[in-house]
Amino acid sequence: MVNAPTVASIQVNESNVVWYNSLTSTTAIAPTTTLVNGIYYGAIKDPVTGCESSVRLAVTITIKDPGTPTTTDTTQDFCLVNAPTVANIQVNESNVVWYNSLTSTTAIASTTALANGIYYGAILDPVTNCQSAVRLQVTITVTNPATPTTTDTTQDFCIVNSPTVANIQVNETNVVWYGTLTSTTALAPTTALVNGIYYGTILNPMTGCESSTRLQVSVTINNPTATPTTNSATQNFCSSNAPTVANIQVNEANVVWYSNPNGGTALPAITPLTTGLYYGAISSLIGCENPVRLIVTVNVNTPGVVTTTSTTQRFCLSKAPTVANIQVNETNVIWYSTQTGGTPLAANTPLTATTYYATLLSNITNGCANATRLAVAVSFENDALYPITSTDDTPCVFQGVTYSVANGKSNYVWSVTNGTITSGGGTTNGSATISWSDVGPGTVTVTYINTCDETTTKTLNVTVATCSDLTITNTVSNPTPNFGEEIVFTITVNNVGQGTILNTLVSDLLPSGYEFVSASTSAGVYDASQIWTIPTLNAGESETLEIRVIVLPNGNYLNVATIEISTPLDVDPTNNTASATIEPICLTVYNEFTPNSDGANDFFRIDCIESYPNNELKVFNRYGALVYSKRGYQNDWDGTANVSGVINRGDMLPTGTYFYVIDIGDGKVKKGWLSIMR
Repeated sequence: MVNAPTVASIQVNESNVVWYNSLTSTTAIAPTTTLVNGIYYGAIKDPVTGCESSVRLAVTITIKDPGTPTTTDTTQDFCLVNAPTVANIQVNESNVVWYNSLTSTTAIASTTALANGIYYGAILDPVTNCQSAVRLQVTITVTNPATPTTTDTTQDFCIVNSPTVANIQVNETNVVWYGTLTSTTALAPTTALVNGIYYGTILNPMTGCESSTRLQVSVTINNPTATPTTNSATQNFCSSNAPTVANIQVNEANVVWYSNPNGGTALPAITPLTTGLYYGAISSLIGCENPVRLIVTVNVNTPGVVTTTSTTQRFCLSKAPTVANIQVNETNVIWYSTQTGGTPLAANTPLTATTYYATLLSNITNGCANATRLAVAVSFENDALYPITSTDDTPCVFQGVTYSVANGKSNYVWSVTNGTITSGGGTTNGSATISWSDVGPGTVTVTYINTCDETTTKTLNVTVATCSDLTITNTVSNPTPNFGEEIVFTITVNNVGQGTILNTLVSDLLPSGYEFVSASTSAGVYDASQIWTIPTLNAGESETLEIRVIVLPNGNYLNVATIEISTPLDVDPTNNTASATIEPICLTVYNEFTPNSDGANDFFRIDCIESYPNNELKVFNRYGALVYSKRGYQNDWDGTANVSGVINRGDMLPTGTYFYVIDIGDGKVKKGWLSIMR
C-alpha cells in the first residue's frame, strides 16, 4: 500500500491492455486509477483499429499494508560513548526500516550512527516487499556528558589518611573512576588509592551516559613528614619580649604548632605564647603531617626588676669603690657595662665615671635575659666642679641675693665681706641670703665637710652695683582752675631698679602763683623747707606726696618736683624731675548784690566775663525753677526775672538765695550760690 499501486501496475504479459470493472463494462478504467481489492477484467486493444479482445482476462487484486511499527518510547536517548546506530532504535516489531523523512524512499542503513533528530520507521514485508503506509516517528537524542575537570591533575595523598577513590578532587559531581582508559568496570568509591593514573567520567544518573573522553589524574601516595626535634623540651620565654609561637625553638623548618596532641587547627605563627604545652609537626602541603607530634613545655616568665633609691650615684674615689658598692634594693644582681648584651662584670670590678646596667640573675635563667636593665650613672666627688652659685651674678646694694654650694653635706661656716647674712648661713645650711651694704667689691666664703669627709673651702668674689633707678611724676587735679580755687599736686616717686633705696630727698618748692594749704605723704615727711624725705623705697615700690594749694590771681604757676639725692645714688638722673602747671581762669563771681537802684552793687557781677563772649548764664530759685537765662551775659542783670513760671517775666525777684550755672564754653562750667538783698 505504501507504493500506491494503480491500474497500470497490474501485471500482464502483453501490452495495450485496458481494464474494466466487469466482464461486460464498456468503460475502461484509467491507468492511473488507484487499485483496490477486487477483480479487474483486462482486454487487449488494438491501437490502430480500436478492436478489443472478445474474451476478457479476470485478475483478482489484493492490496496489502504491513501496518505502522510501534515503540515504548517515542523520544529515545542514547549515549555517544556506546556508538549507537539506527539498529539500536527500539520498536516492538521486526523488519523495520528507517528513513530521514516521512516521504523518503531511501532507507537508512541499519549500521548508520545515530544523531540527534527524528527518524521515521516502516515495517517491510519480506515476501511482498510492502511497507507500512504510515511511518512511526521517533525523536533521537545522543547524549555525551562533559569530561570532568580538576584543579590538580597530579594529586598527592597521605597514607595515614587512608585515601580512597572518593578523595580524588574534581569540580563536578557524579564522577566515576576507572583503572584504564577503556575499562568498563568502574572502581568503587571506597577503593583504596595507590600510586598510578585514574580515569574519571561523569555519569548521568538519568540516562546512564558517561563522558566519551575521560579525565586523567595522576595519584601519588606519600608517607607522613618526620616528627620535628628540638634542643630543649622545656623552653623559657620573657613576657616583656612578647614571644609568639614562631619563637619556639626547633631544628627543622616549616613546623606548625597545635594546642592539642592530635587534631585541631594549627596556631598562627603570631599567636602570643602562654605557659603550657605546645605540639609541633612539620607542615605538609598535602596535609601529610606526622600524627606523632613534638611536645614542648613553654614557660612565659615575667622579668624581675632591679630598683634603686637613686639612678645617679656619687662615690669617693679615695675609697676605691667597686661594682658591688652600687646601691640597689634587690639581691643576686648582675651588672653590665652595656645596656644590652655584653659580659657580666665581676663584683670587684673598680668603678669608673660611667653608666652601669643591672639585671637579676633569675632573668638570665628564665628567658628574660633581654629584659630592660636598670641604668645607674656613676660619678665621683669633685669639689672643683661645684662652685658657689648665686641667684644674681651682678647684685645691687641692699638687694638680697642667695648663695649656695651644691655638694656640701655638714658643718657649714659662712662668712661675708661688704654685706650681711639675712637668712640661712647656719652650720646646717647649704645656702645663705646676703644683703650687700655698699657699692664695690665683696666676698662670700663657705667651709664645709663633703660626703668623702673632706674639708673644703669655697670663695666667691662679688662686685656690688647700685642698680638703682628712680623716676618721678607730677600731676595736678585741675589744670584750668579759677582764681582762688583749691587744687592738688600729686608727686609720685617710683623705684624701677633692682635694689632698695634709702633716704631719698625730693624737693617741691611752690612758685609764687600758689598759696600753700596742706601736704600729705604715703611715706616719709614733707617739711616746712618743702623737702620730702622717703626713708626706704624697695624695688618696684612707689610713694606719693599730695600738696594742696590755692590759685592766686597772679604769679608763677610752674610747679617743679626734683629727686635731689638718694642712697645709693640714682644711676639715671635724666628722669628725676617732673613738672606740672595750670592755666587759671579769670572768672570771679561776686555772689551777693543789692538791686535797689542806689547806684551801688545793683547788678550781678562776674569778673572777666567779657573774655568769654559765648557764655551762658542760668539762675534757678531754691526749688529748681529757672528764673533767668541769658547767652552772652555782660554783668547787666538787676534781679529781674526773664522767664515766666513761678514768677512772671519782668517781675523783680524777691530777696533770697539762688543757684547759678555759668557755661563759659569748651565744656567749662562754673556753679554756685548767690544772694539777692533788697
